[in-house]
Amino acid sequence: MFCYCRMVYLPMSYLYGKKFVGPITPLILQLKEELYDESYKEINWRKIRHLCEKEDVYYPHPLIQDFIWDSCYLLTEPLLTRWPLNKLRQKALEVTMKHIHYEDEN
Repeated sequence: MFCYCRMVYLPMSYLYGKKFVGPITPLILQLKEELYDESYKEINWRKIRHLCEKEDVYYPHPLIQDFIWDSCYLLTEPLLTRWPLNKLRQKALEVTMKHIHYEDEN
């Protein structure tokens, strides 16, 4: 199970760490229109960060947990994009890419 989790999480964490944004094609625009109830540009992502369908919530998050996750994001994300901590992020991305290549070879 751990190997499958690694195979999914490593590439996703790499893309997140690089802040990768793919090209906006007509297909992407059609998918955004089909998937979201309101216009994609009008969605307040901070407001809906913790929303989840009731069928998908196995155990409800306590308010303190949401507060801690939000605090971690709001405090660490700006720090990790500035020097000297952006060097730490870059090193972590290099290590992640090495792990991805290792998994591909094996």
